[in-house]
Order: sequence, then C-alpha cells, then structure tokens
Amino acid sequence: MTDSPANRPAAFEIVDLNVWFDPRDRRNGPPLHTVRDLNLTVAPGERVGLVGESGCGKTTTILAAMGLLPSSASVAGEVRVAGTNVIERGEASIRPHRWTDIAMVFQGAMSAFNPVRTVGWQIGEALGVHGIARGKAAVQRTRELLDLVGLPAQTADRYPHQLSGGMKQRAVIAMALSCDPKVLLADEPTTALDVVVQDQVLQLLVRLSGELGLALVLVTHDLGVVAQACTRAAVMRDGGIVEQADVFDLYHRPAHPYTRQLFESTPNIDDVRPAEPGPAAPANLLEVTDLRVGYGARRGGDEHPNAVDDVSLQVAEGELVALVGQSGCGKTTTLQAILGMQPALSGSIRIDGVEVTGLTPRAWRPVRRNVQMIYQDPYEALDGRLRVEDTVAEPLLVHGIGGDRRHRRALVAETLREVGLDPEVVAARYPHELSGGQRQRVAIAASLILRPRLLLADEPVSMLDVSVRTGVLELLDRLRREHRMGILMITHDLSTAVAHADRIVVMRDGRIVEVGDPWRIVREPTEPYTRKLLDSVPGLDPQQHRGS
Repeated sequence: MTDSPANRPAAFEIVDLNVWFDPRDRRNGPPLHTVRDLNLTVAPGERVGLVGESGCGKTTTILAAMGLLPSSASVAGEVRVAGTNVIERGEASIRPHRWTDIAMVFQGAMSAFNPVRTVGWQIGEALGVHGIARGKAAVQRTRELLDLVGLPAQTADRYPHQLSGGMKQRAVIAMALSCDPKVLLADEPTTALDVVVQDQVLQLLVRLSGELGLALVLVTHDLGVVAQACTRAAVMRDGGIVEQADVFDLYHRPAHPYTRQLFESTPNIDDVRPAEPGPAAPANLLEVTDLRVGYGARRGGDEHPNAVDDVSLQVAEGELVALVGQSGCGKTTTLQAILGMQPALSGSIRIDGVEVTGLTPRAWRPVRRNVQMIYQDPYEALDGRLRVEDTVAEPLLVHGIGGDRRHRRALVAETLREVGLDPEVVAARYPHELSGGQRQRVAIAASLILRPRLLLADEPVSMLDVSVRTGVLELLDRLRREHRMGILMITHDLSTAVAHADRIVVMRDGRIVEVGDPWRIVREPTEPYTRKLLDSVPGLDPQQHRGS
C-alpha cells in the first residue's frame, strides 16, 4: 500500500460541527444556524480546498476550528488535531494548540498587522511568545521565513504601510508558518496577490505541505486555485458540504448542480473573442499624461526613484479599462494620484476636462462627487462603528444630496439590491457581522450610490466568490453603459480583465509596457512580461496544475 495522504492517520478532523449565532437582527428570534453537521478530514501532507459562495460558512468553519468566533456564537461538535479534540473545553483546550499545532492565515492581510511596529518585530513577537526563538535566533528565523515566502530580508525593517497589498499578504503567511504548525487553515491566502506571486505562493504551500507533512485547508472562491494547489475539494453551500471529491473528479464529473454552477460562473481566459467594431470613440473622461509620482519627494524633485514613471492612459465615457501588473508596480499609486490622494511630481491629470493636479481641497470637492474609488480591502474601507445603512448613506450626507432620511434610506436599499445584498438582512448589521465578500459589496455600494461619472476600482471583486463576482461585474457593465460611466479597474485576475474590459493596460515597475484590447493581449502579446502574466493564470483543469 502506498503512503499517500489518504492512507495516513488524520492530522485534522472536523466532526459534526454546528455553529449558531445570536439573532441580533430581530428580537426573540431563533439562533442563526450558520454551519450544519459539517465533517471534514485532512491527512498530513494533504491539501483540501473549501469552496463556496460568500456567507456559506467557510470562514466561520475555520474560525470555529481555531476557537476565534465571537461570544455571540455557539459551537457544537469536535475539532481534532492529531486525534485530540482541541475545542472540547473552549479557550482552555484550544490555546495550547493555537499557532503551534494549528495556525491560520487570515483573509484581511492589510488589517492583520500592527501599523506602529515593523514586520520583523511582529514575526519575532510570535516566535518569542510561543518559545520558538528569541534574540538573534528570532532575527535569523524571521529572515528565513521572509525568504520562504519570497520577500527580501530588509522587509523585516519596514512598517506595514510601506508594503504593497501582496507583500503584506506574503508576510502574514510567513507569520502563520513561524511556529511550524501541523495544520494550516488559509482563508483566501492569495486574494490580494497578482497572478505571478499567487502562483509562487501556491507552489510554496504545495511544497511545504509535502516536505513538512503540513495538512492544509485552503478556503477560496477561485476554482483555478483549487485545481492548482489542492488534492481534494469540498464544496460548501448554506452551511453544509454538498460535495467532496478529488479535484480531477470534481472538474470532469461534478455530481451536484451547485458545483456545476460554480464552474459555469468562472471566467476562462481561453474564451476571449475578437473585439467587434464599435461606434466612433466617445470623449475621454480621464486623461493621464506623462504622470510621475514618487514617495518622499516634492513636485519637480528628482531625488527618489519614482513609483509611477511617465504613465499615460485614457478612459472614455462608457469604457472599462483594466490596469494589470504585479504587486508594487504602481497601479494603486496611479489611482491615488488620479484621486488627489498622492501628489504628482510632474505630468497632467484631467478628469472630465478639468486639470486636477495641484487642486486645493476646496477645489477638489465638486470634482470628487463625480469620481469615486472602490478600495482593495473592505476590512479597512468600512468603519467598524457604523451599520451598513449608515456606511452606504454617508456619501449622500457628505455631498448634501438625497433629500430627507426617508429618501436616503430608499436610495441605500436600492443600491444594496443592485450589488446583490438584501437590505432587510444586512442594513442594520455592522461590518464584523458580514463575510468578506459581503463587506466588499457594501464598499462597492457606498461608491456607486452617488452615480459617479468616473469610477476608480482597486481590485473591486478580489474577495468575491465567482458567481457574485460575475454579478457585480455585470452590474458595473450595465452602469457604465446606461450612465456612460468610465471605469479604471485594477485587477490581478487576467481572466476577469479579459472577460469584461474594453482595453487592458499592462504595468511593470512604474511604467506601462503594453496596451491593447483583450484579444490582442491574450493572443498576440508583444512583451515577454505580458506572456509571463498570462502563463501564471491558474486553469480550471487539474491536469494543468503545477503542484503534482
């Protein structure tokens, strides 16, 4: 008999797990049954993908396994690590195992770090608290961990705000691995990463799982990630697992209609079609010419390397332009400069014919109503003290529009429905009571409620499952066509860019290296870097996956 993961004793088991939450939205109502009779087994060295839509209970399941659910939750069932039920006595029984035997990579990398401590200090703190290493040994171990996830050693001396979203996510993975756990629960660990780094991190997790015998549970909405990195997959819906199979059988012979629906909702980069001839080019809403942006330098200065160097691009009325490239290449800095959040060293930015470089805050105010931004991380974008209804209504109050409270509430409810949320269910909730995908949809609703002329979207669907992602992108498509809204969208998902963008702009090291329609970018790329991005896109067919 071969010593495959399936033949080894289980490293991690979930047995008849049930989770209920207090009924906060209605008085004296029954508890909300979020996870229902869930069973999952993972052997040492096995990699299991937990797939499903936002709100289906994926994150709740692994938070329950870590003993990290809020006091409003009630848990029944068992979570066994190497045969020991680690949640039997609550915090008293899970604490000795948390991080040393079972660790977790959280979904919101940007909110996982203390902003006033360096990354190295925070990884070293974890090593010291758990008795792994201190002093020089902790410094050396920190460097090894950073190197393991593809970060340079000097990252240890940097603060979280000095890292791109992808670099922060990799640092979070390094911290989770710091105590050599036997089980790793990863909640969307590659959500904020570009396709090249995503490919590297997934290969890293595959290698660590095999070399260290690490039992990996990978929560993701990306079926391509499951095909590339996992040996088996479990599909969740409405709190329960509806189908489990190895990834090959799941792709070729899905048994449940919901599994087939997920595959049908996932864009495929090979489905690109030539662009159809359209009407005459409409007027440009956004014109960026020779833009240069640098950190720590003043306009006209030349002392520092530029984060954005001689960038020129345009977005026309009703056009969706996708800006793609690896983390740290300057995509988000470009959007921040367009919105006036980061000063330009030189160059021109014109929004609807108005030159905005150098505008005072007072002069920016009427412009900003017509240009809105969807931020990359809804964990940071939403105020934890405001209910969903107040968050979405806030732009109406700031700009003095929307009439009385009754009218504003109607506008909020309409916008929430447009992004696929039921206002009766979510309007009174706080951000911590929502899943990651639900938070992202709330952030999108807050940006759309003013019906801006120009929308700057920084990874707007990166944390959404495939079916909801399709719905939101179709919503943006409809809004830009009906309202002639121009959209500049950053995305690391080339499949999404190919399926929905009119033009794709490829950026590398602060410069634009290639521009074209989706067909030309996919079928006739002129730059080797563009080909590298395309080759890193994970395919749905497990036979293509790099982990085997």
